[in-house]
Amino acid sequence: MTPTIKWAITLLMGATIFRAQTILFLPELQMFGGIAPDGWFGPWLSDTIIGFALPVMLYLFWTRRSVAIWGALVAYNAVGAFDYSQGLITQMISPMPVEMASAATVYVGIGLFMGFQLLALALLFRRDVIAEFKGRV
Repeated sequence: MTPTIKWAITLLMGATIFRAQTILFLPELQMFGGIAPDGWFGPWLSDTIIGFALPVMLYLFWTRRSVAIWGALVAYNAVGAFDYSQGLITQMISPMPVEMASAATVYVGIGLFMGFQLLALALLFRRDVIAEFKGRV
């Protein structure tokens, strides 16, 4: 794996760190007296968990090499991309109030970061990346 690919994966994964901030959005749900539809509970809770796990995943990516670590990185990015797709579906079914964000902002933001996760996932499937995690560089 070249340094460029290593940094690209790091930056693509790292760009999604903002997910951790969604813990601050949970009080905005209607069930807690806020203005956001309750349908956002699942995406925001999973975003929070995935966001807090990001530093651990980046640490493993930079310091460990094994097929198990590669599998964990693939799973992390696949679950992250799936979570973003759930956010897009939630926006269609239970739109976020315009007081929080416009529909265009939500769709573009979620779509862009889902693309980052998918691109990181694609880079993890490169032969040279897999070979490094297998120990055959």
